[in-house]
Amino acid sequence: MTKARVLRHPDFSKAFEISCDASGVGIGGVLSQEGHPVAFFSEKLNSAKQKYSTYDKKFYAIVRAFHYWQYYVFPNEFVLYYDHQALRYLQSQKQLNPRHVKWFEFLQTFTFVIRHRPGVDNKVADALSRVLTVVQSLSITVPGLDRIKFEYSTCPDFGIIFQEILDGHRRDHVDFVIRDGYLFRGSHLCLPRTSLRDFLVWEMHASGLAGHLGRDKTIALVEDRFYWPSLKRDVARKVSQCRTCHLAKATKQNTSLYTPLPIPHTPLRDLSMDFVLGLLETVRAHDSILVVVDRFSKMAHFISCSKTVDASLVARLFFREIVRLHGLPVTIVSDRDVRFMSYFWKTLWKLFGTTLKFSSAFHPQTDGQTEVVNRSLGNLLRCVVGDKLSN
Repeated sequence: MTKARVLRHPDFSKAFEISCDASGVGIGGVLSQEGHPVAFFSEKLNSAKQKYSTYDKKFYAIVRAFHYWQYYVFPNEFVLYYDHQALRYLQSQKQLNPRHVKWFEFLQTFTFVIRHRPGVDNKVADALSRVLTVVQSLSITVPGLDRIKFEYSTCPDFGIIFQEILDGHRRDHVDFVIRDGYLFRGSHLCLPRTSLRDFLVWEMHASGLAGHLGRDKTIALVEDRFYWPSLKRDVARKVSQCRTCHLAKATKQNTSLYTPLPIPHTPLRDLSMDFVLGLLETVRAHDSILVVVDRFSKMAHFISCSKTVDASLVARLFFREIVRLHGLPVTIVSDRDVRFMSYFWKTLWKLFGTTLKFSSAFHPQTDGQTEVVNRSLGNLLRCVVGDKLSN
């Protein structure tokens, strides 16, 4: 989402819009103009802030978003979109505790209008609030991070490099630099040989919504931020020891041959879709997921729903979540689910000129791409949900 082809340059002659949200583990927001994103922001909450009430977390998300983008929005008027009705009365509160007083004084330096946006329409900010990465608040969330600068001199991996740079011999180590007492290799923070290495690997593999990604993806996440000589070996060892991965991820693979369908030539015109059923019911009475995959780019949409939805409700979900964003598809590949075989479904897509393609009966391997996505989604849900059903 943060690529240049998605973000737009800010136009300071137009009003900015800020949408933000909070979850049990983090906060996030998006700065936009005319509905198009300009910048994104997310932050992990430390243990103290995770104990805030829902109201305080959402209030804090507003404060952090305003602080983060103050140079964009100040002093002009802008719009704050939020999904929490209580915050509509933010400016009319009569009794404030000390924390709220401090935050409210900060907000009063801005000129903005609060508009309610239902949570179902606030998806970007909600997703950003649930992304757990070790960014921005490292010094708060990682115990002992401020102490590693004192470990470099005795570290077998970085001791010599650190001392020679301090002595002015940086020419021999052009890739390394010391900033504020920390050793960096390029833009990557060098971690000395302490227990902090295992802690950070575990945070990026298993904490919150990290997702228990596999060895290679976890290595890529850690390498994107940190460096030490045995990084790949250490991450691989830690991931291989993850009990949750061993228990939750399917070990028995389908030995049948998945059939590759012809590769499309353009994105978001040829889609495949399927249902994931048998999930635990959520507070919104959803127990299934409609999976829609773009066969060109492999981008997937996961749409929560109930297993009792009929063809008309599936069509409504499809238009709201897919067609609204990407336009009408040219082809749709699916199995022979009764909803996809209904007269309504076939007639609807015939009117729009979309070709429906169905797999052979009792042969899911026809649409191998969606089956692989479904399996990955199942692994992710089993790893992430655990005892966190309330979030």
